[in-house]
Amino acid sequence: MKDLWQRIAAGVLACLVVLGAALWMTNRQNNGTRTDGLFYQASGIHPDAKLLTVDGETVTGEEYLYWLAYGCEYLTSNLGQVDWNASLTDGMTYGDYAKADALETVKLFTVIRQMAEENGISLTEEDQARLQEQKDNYAAYYGGEEAYHRQVELMGVSEEMYDRINATYLMLDHLTDLAVKEGGSLYPAPEDLLSYGDENGYVSARILYLPVTGLDAEAVESRRALAENYVQRLRELDADGAYEMLGQLAADLGMEVPEQDYTFNADTADPAIVSAIAALEEGAVSDVLSTDSGFYVAIRRPLNLSALAQSFFSDQLVQRRQDVQVSFSKLYDTLDAGTFYENLLLQRKELSQQYTDAE
Repeated sequence: MKDLWQRIAAGVLACLVVLGAALWMTNRQNNGTRTDGLFYQASGIHPDAKLLTVDGETVTGEEYLYWLAYGCEYLTSNLGQVDWNASLTDGMTYGDYAKADALETVKLFTVIRQMAEENGISLTEEDQARLQEQKDNYAAYYGGEEAYHRQVELMGVSEEMYDRINATYLMLDHLTDLAVKEGGSLYPAPEDLLSYGDENGYVSARILYLPVTGLDAEAVESRRALAENYVQRLRELDADGAYEMLGQLAADLGMEVPEQDYTFNADTADPAIVSAIAALEEGAVSDVLSTDSGFYVAIRRPLNLSALAQSFFSDQLVQRRQDVQVSFSKLYDTLDAGTFYENLLLQRKELSQQYTDAE
């Protein structure tokens, strides 16, 4: 019996050793092991740490901190000195906002990579050439390849991650082509686009704009009279003739003639202008549409499906980003945006001084 209990105890001990080793390995994998880069020095978070997951895909500390630093830089460049603990809105500080903004970006980039994989998109030789050309241009700007490497190091990110981020932009380009070019695998059916345009209040029109900013009252009235004259001339023509003349009038005014009609809704343009155009029959010429900045003359056009496809795809990306499932590590919860960014600035200053001393 004693031998039996000894064998059982030995077996349990062996299982505990194996379990402990497995837990140690899992913890090591989740927390990361790399200690390179300024992000690690500024935050104590390993670049390869599993900071969070988006629909099961790992977002490393390095990728998230890249976007957190980016967002902090944007805030300081627009606001100057930022108190990261000050309230931006009820329940949200500037530091909270920076973290949330970085989270939304990594969610979007993860969605783009997932959609690229779903649609069989990978980088082409042309894409690789574009990435290399971009590096070459940066190197030329900074004064050589070594100087470029230093700039990347000063950002805090590895070149591998920087390449991964830039590659995601190219994947988005390919996805966009599939979504907005007729015949693409992601291009919606025409009836879906028309339904989307109707539900979201989109209109398409050819626009003539006569600005009045900086003009005195007499000059403004002169512009109004000119716009009313244009309306009368355009209404004397059929739809095709008016469309052609409006382009010529724009050229006579020294304005660039657009290659296609404008497509917009109340979210992207003056609601009053959108409402006035929406009330027109296709091919009809509007009255003079007045705003504080100038006068508009518009010809209602059929909905531009290509322009709608772009908006449709953008909304799909937003919706998919909103629908992802996110899980956070304990490291994420302990990360303080302001402390990280202030430490990063100090680390950058020290590294930059080291480069200067070495010259």
